[in-house]
This record gives sequence, C-alpha cells and structure tokens, in this order.
Amino acid sequence: MAKVVDSYTISEGSGKETNHYVFSIKGSGIRYKSGDAMGLFPKNNEQLVKDTIVKLRAKRNDLVSTGDVDETTLENALMHRFVIHRAGRKFLAMVHEKLGKGKPKRELEAILNDSHELEKYLFVRDYIDIMNEYKVKISPQEFIDTLSPIAPRLYSISSSPKAHLGEIHLTVAIVKYNNFERDRFGLATGDLAKGISVNETEVPIYIQPTRDFVIPSDGSKDIIMVGPGTGIAPFRAFMEERVNTGATGKNWLFFGEVHEESTFFYKDEWFEYMKNGHLTKLTTAFSRDQKEKIYVQNRITNNGKEIWDWLQNGAYFFICGDKQYMAKDVHKALINIAEEHGKMKKEEAEHYINQTLMKEEHRYLRDVY
Repeated sequence: MAKVVDSYTISEGSGKETNHYVFSIKGSGIRYKSGDAMGLFPKNNEQLVKDTIVKLRAKRNDLVSTGDVDETTLENALMHRFVIHRAGRKFLAMVHEKLGKGKPKRELEAILNDSHELEKYLFVRDYIDIMNEYKVKISPQEFIDTLSPIAPRLYSISSSPKAHLGEIHLTVAIVKYNNFERDRFGLATGDLAKGISVNETEVPIYIQPTRDFVIPSDGSKDIIMVGPGTGIAPFRAFMEERVNTGATGKNWLFFGEVHEESTFFYKDEWFEYMKNGHLTKLTTAFSRDQKEKIYVQNRITNNGKEIWDWLQNGAYFFICGDKQYMAKDVHKALINIAEEHGKMKKEEAEHYINQTLMKEEHRYLRDVY
C-alpha cells in the first residue's frame, strides 16, 4: 500500500487533464530502477457503483458470490472486484436471452452476431446505459456472473530512485468524457483524479520491472529519447539518473504535444538541464501551434542526418508512448534515415533498424502501449 503524498496538474488550461502523482514507498522494501513501470490496482467510481445498484433495483448489502472468496456485499464487489465503467458481451447476451420476442430482441441479436458492431456498441456504453435501453429483471448474482475482474493498470515511472528516495512518480493523462448525457471516467485515471486525498489515500501497487528498457550501463554512451505526451515519463527518470550518476554521454530529447503554452510537460526541468549542459539537445513538436500539424516523427525526419551520425557513434535510441500510430511512424522515419543518410537500399535499411540496431546491438529500445 503506497500513500499518495502529492498530486498536481501539469497541463493547466489545455482542456485535457494530465497530472503528476507522487507515491511514498518509504519503509515498504519496494525497489525499482529507471525504466520500470508501476502496477496500480484501481477501484470503481463511488457514484457509478451507487447508480448501478439503483439501476439493478438492488440493495448495497445484498450478498453475492464472486467465485473465489466467501460471499461479499454487492457494493464491495462492484467497488473493488469488477469492471463496470464499460459493458461486456456476456451481459449483453444475457439481456438478449431475457427479452421477449420482438424488435428489441432482433436488434440485439444483430449486434451480437456482428463483431464490428458489437465492439462499437460496447465501446460507448456501461451497464446502466444498456439497462436504460432494455428493461429486463436482473438479480445481483446474475449481474455479477457476467462481469470481468478489474485488472491492474501499468504506468511508466517518471522518477529515478536516486533522485527521489522512497518515492515513485507517475505522469498520467486523465480519461474523461460525456456520453448519453452522463460524465464518464477511465477506471484507473478516474480513480486517481477523483478518488484520492493527498497524504490520506493509500493504493495497492507493485513494480513491473523492465529487462531491456534501461539506460546503458556505460555512462559515456549517447542517448536519444522520443517521448511525446505521457511517453515523456521514463525519460524524466532517465535524465535524473544520468545526472545523479555523472554520466558523460550526450542526451537528446524529442517531445511532442498539442500546445507549448499548456502541454509542455516538465518544461522548467528540461530548460534547467539545457542550461546546466546535461541535456544536449531538446527538439519539440507542438502539433496545433501552427497551421500544419507537426509531430515528433516529422522532427526526427528533419534531423535525420544528425540522428544518423549519433547512431553511427554508438548512441542508443529510446521510444516511449503510443504503439498504434506514433511508434510506427517513428519506426518508418528511422528506416528512411538509414536509407537516405546511410546510403542503404530499402531492404538493407530495414535489416539494419529491425535486426542490427534492435535485436543484435540492443540500441533501439521501445516501451510502447
């Protein structure tokens, strides 16, 4: 159990909330290294639990069996054990079973039989939404039997244990939106944003160690770090580590977000590192600060020759953040750099980036999600 000892917003005025959290692990015996992730066990939103119980026409003290423990109250099961902020297929199938013949049953059947439509339908609804649409009687135990257990959420740690003794820092983008005229929150981020009181709340955590996403043990090696958005987290830890260990290698950071004014996370820290000569280069991409959208992958392409020179001199290339788009685009940009500045054919460039740099030399390291 780690106590939340500090919490503040690092995206003032941006319209989207990104927060910095500090957890105390003093006396816990927990150890971590820069590059590791912290696992967090979240609980559901209190109001959502109450509203779900009301919708079921149940009582919070109704007893239910959760399969692997003795009976517990419906309230406790919904608060701590099961996902309720987004609905699942099993529940929808049960609702379909309970419906009498007619149009609603046929509509649900069509959704259940089309995986694309089913995904779209469930993505924007929780259990209350479905119970609002389809009026069927569901007992507390029937409801519990259709739910999925809450899984822990992993966050890249944004502190070095050498710089913050007995603490773990996280950089978290809060998921919140309004749908069907109700405010919604991500499970873990909603819990962090609304369910904690500084110096009071304790949360269950664990460390997920990384094997590969680590700073080179040789401090004279140069590193290039690409961390747009909350992907900046491990590189804050890396810089603290490099400064505290007196590493002499050069450090180059690529950071991207929406607006420099409101979403330049840890700006003062980066400028301080620049001033002290610890951060050699800082290259930013604020996508909405000009007419055309500019992303980190564009900046990487523009700095291709210098990146190639760094790589040829033994630099390590780190990337953290969005797997689906950003990481793929940065990967393509690296292959193009090898083609253009390394004078390689496409197949050679792909082999160099995918095989030599990543698998043989372990100098291209990714923490993507």
